[in-house]
Amino acid sequence: MSDRLTKQELKEDAFVESAYNAWDWLLKNRNLVLGVVAIVVVGVAGVALWRAQAAKKDEAARGTLAEASASYWSGDYVKTVQLADQVMNDAGGTPAAIDAKRMKADALFWQGAFDSAATLYAEVLRAQPAGSPMQTAVEQSLAFALESKKDYAGAAKYYESVAGKAPDRANAADFYLAAGRAHRLAGDPVKAKAMFEKVANEYKETTYARDAEVALGEMLAPSN
Repeated sequence: MSDRLTKQELKEDAFVESAYNAWDWLLKNRNLVLGVVAIVVVGVAGVALWRAQAAKKDEAARGTLAEASASYWSGDYVKTVQLADQVMNDAGGTPAAIDAKRMKADALFWQGAFDSAATLYAEVLRAQPAGSPMQTAVEQSLAFALESKKDYAGAAKYYESVAGKAPDRANAADFYLAAGRAHRLAGDPVKAKAMFEKVANEYKETTYARDAEVALGEMLAPSN
């Protein structure tokens, strides 16, 4: 019994000594500790202030973004680009700025500036968090822009990605067929054939199965 008590007393002595040493260290280094605490407090306050300011910028930019959207749907793509640039300059780093960049890319696409549109779509895609519902829509737009600027291999990659996440089988078949077309234009008949066969064999109930069969027939037909 006395042996157990002695061990307990030793543990208590060690705890008291550790606590005393810690307190002594704090007293000797109180300026350092206070400085670290102050830095943390200022950092937290700075982040909170930045978020508040970003939220205000985002809210203020929404009016301009709505005007840009109205211009886009009325077919005034030049004004859409101007207003989108204004939002990106005034509210950089906010969700509104990302939305403006995508809107600018859409306007540039319909103006035939496929290279610039593809670049912006890629930037918007990188800004999307993983699993974002917007990711697939942006990938689709990027695929269209890449195909339009004749980057067929790049377009095929995104067509396949979109097809794998399509909401229904008809949409999936449509994008797999587009991937096959892009692979064919890229000079990759093996991948093109695989995509066409996939649609023809696995999506027979869709209207795209017949298109895939026609594409396969064209590929297999002897050249003159």
